[in-house]
Amino acid sequence: MKRGLYVYAMVLGFCLTAFVVPSWGQNILTEMDHDAHGRYDRMIILSGGGDSSLHSAIKPFLRSDLVVLANTFSDLAISPITQHQVQNIYNQNNEFVVPAADGNSSFHGYLDSIISFSIDGANRYQRSKHPLWNAFYKTPEQFFEVDVKDFYLRVNPILHVAVGKETQESATTFYNQRGISLRGGVGKNVFFQTSFYDSQVAFPNYINQYTDSLGVVPGAALYKNFNSKLFDVDNGRDFLLATAYIGVNFGKYIGMQLGHNQFFIGDGIRSLFISDFSTPYFSLKFNTRIWKFHYQNIFAEISADNFMVVNGYSEPVPKKYMAAHYLSYKPNKTLSLGLFESVVFDRDNNQFELQYLNPIILYRTVEGWIGSPDNVLLGLSFRQDIKRCLSIYGQFILDDISFSQIFDGHLDWWGNKFGYQLGGKYINAFGINMLDLQVEWNRVRPYTYSHYDSQANYSNYKQTLAHPLGGNFNEIILSGRYQATEKLLIKSQLSFMTTGEDMDSISYGSNVIFPNTSRQGDYGNHVAQGIATTIFYWSSGMVYELTPGLFLDGRIAIRNKVSDLTERNLKTSLFQFGVRVNLAYREDVF
Repeated sequence: MKRGLYVYAMVLGFCLTAFVVPSWGQNILTEMDHDAHGRYDRMIILSGGGDSSLHSAIKPFLRSDLVVLANTFSDLAISPITQHQVQNIYNQNNEFVVPAADGNSSFHGYLDSIISFSIDGANRYQRSKHPLWNAFYKTPEQFFEVDVKDFYLRVNPILHVAVGKETQESATTFYNQRGISLRGGVGKNVFFQTSFYDSQVAFPNYINQYTDSLGVVPGAALYKNFNSKLFDVDNGRDFLLATAYIGVNFGKYIGMQLGHNQFFIGDGIRSLFISDFSTPYFSLKFNTRIWKFHYQNIFAEISADNFMVVNGYSEPVPKKYMAAHYLSYKPNKTLSLGLFESVVFDRDNNQFELQYLNPIILYRTVEGWIGSPDNVLLGLSFRQDIKRCLSIYGQFILDDISFSQIFDGHLDWWGNKFGYQLGGKYINAFGINMLDLQVEWNRVRPYTYSHYDSQANYSNYKQTLAHPLGGNFNEIILSGRYQATEKLLIKSQLSFMTTGEDMDSISYGSNVIFPNTSRQGDYGNHVAQGIATTIFYWSSGMVYELTPGLFLDGRIAIRNKVSDLTERNLKTSLFQFGVRVNLAYREDVF
């Protein structure tokens, strides 16, 4: 049976839709915005873990969950800055806020198995004092909105214009991205979202090097070359990017989403499970939320590696598949425990392995039944919030392990493939309001995420599905954020990375798309083996909210890569200024 993923989605969707019970259990997701996630996370810590139904490791968040989170601050004596952030949540997600009691808008409340709420629209649903032509920006954050019986719609423009200088090579960098975002709901059980934008970008030198070597733009896949006489740029990239999905609720506890999107599982800056580093991919996702559990299933069609680079494609990009599930359990508001599993595989004629559609079985068991041809990962995670000011979190990812080899003193056996993360967050650090600090350590052994079959490695469009460095690395990150005023954010981040790069046809275990059959040897493997490489990355910037949804950006970044092979050394010094409208800034740190 070909294309089993599509068949499964259609059959299940049509069958279950007939038995839908009215509910607001699942709904529209927020954008994948790491700055915004930082604000939400500090609110979760300050509130003592947030609502028990909010599982912070599963991103992006549901918009209704953010409204519930904001409600926890509604009756507290909070600072003007926090009050501003809470109001922003209401304004950005006002389809889940009760409008003023004037009868002009329908109620979009939120219900799930844990909580139901109704909030005072007079205080929290804001209307613009001077809407544009009495048709646009009727509320501060929404360019155009519709609220009628059984239907709501939000439409917003997307824009990012920036210009800068990469001083090491005296090269101009710029962003020119324009698009539109739409989201809405039909009745109480069907919802949709789409955002798409066109981009012409001149990247700094290290991203150009990455793109030239792999034929893809990080996070955006294929591109065309672009030249600009205005900015004297002859190595720009032109590409399209879009996310879009439709969702259906199957009763009170289960929701489905079908479309193209990105995901992130974890509480850290990085994720060793699934991150948003690669381009959006087509997926069928189920969320089951009941009691203290949030269970997420992802069945995805992703892109394999053997495709042509840049321009003139004569054949479709080859496909492979991923199935993943993550179970999050919150025994109380401050503690979260997670279990993760994923499998990446391909079959002749693009067939989907139907046995992986079992939503609750361990994939390792299925993989063994069918002959162990696929790439299965297991993971554990935790998060503990402490005294409304600290949060400790971590992940452990297991690709493969042999205890007999370890007991024989051979942890260095190539097949011992695993990694771990440990991090901490300190909110209102040292008694300074709105100063948030974070430290994170990530370490992954060689050959983790790789596979003997290059079609089954843990990647999408040659971009790793987890950490940008792949495997065979050690990393320490120090991050700080200071919300100086209601509208001014100052942030800085230091990253120290050590890894070992491949040489010629020998794999040392960092590049996940390199088959591990070309490994350097069965024994003597250790983290950062290969061509010794250290990467120092420091960035600092300021973000000013000019008006709701409109931001002014200024940042500097220094990256210094030092390799045992001097021809691989690369220095980057960047400063850049820009304007963003309803679009998150993506900073590629690798």
